[in-house]
Amino acid sequence: MRRESARLRQQAQSLNQAMAELATRQDPDAGLPGQAGVAVTTALGVLQATADDLDEAGAALQRYATELAEGHELGRRAQRRVEAAGLLLKGTRVTEPWGPADAERAERRRAQVPEVQSRVDLATAHVGRARGRLEREMSRLTDSFSALSLQTQTARQVTASLRRS
Repeated sequence: MRRESARLRQQAQSLNQAMAELATRQDPDAGLPGQAGVAVTTALGVLQATADDLDEAGAALQRYATELAEGHELGRRAQRRVEAAGLLLKGTRVTEPWGPADAERAERRRAQVPEVQSRVDLATAHVGRARGRLEREMSRLTDSFSALSLQTQTARQVTASLRRS
């Protein structure tokens, strides 16, 4: 996404330079008249906004990948603590194993459950927060891409009607 964003920015810059060259020509018929100029300007703005949104989407995915890797590491450490304490992990819940155990060992395990559970909860919450941030960002960008798509369709319709005239 970020590479595509850079490519679109280059295209927008080329289009902007071409429009600037047309505007500076001496021939008054060389510039883009009225609606055509507005359509090209709109297309340029949409192109730049799309490039910005693609870059933001790529950055959000990179952040999520990093946060997910951090969450995985927290989860791995929590799993090691569960195992070291002689406890079990069922989903995201720390439990004591079934079976016979002497009173001292059972009490030691029971005493460790809250601390070990807090480590598991930390890893789970970390991943959940990262997912929530990604969902909010993708929802915002989806709305933005939809609006940009409508602007692009409008610009195309104007350009097509100008070609027919």
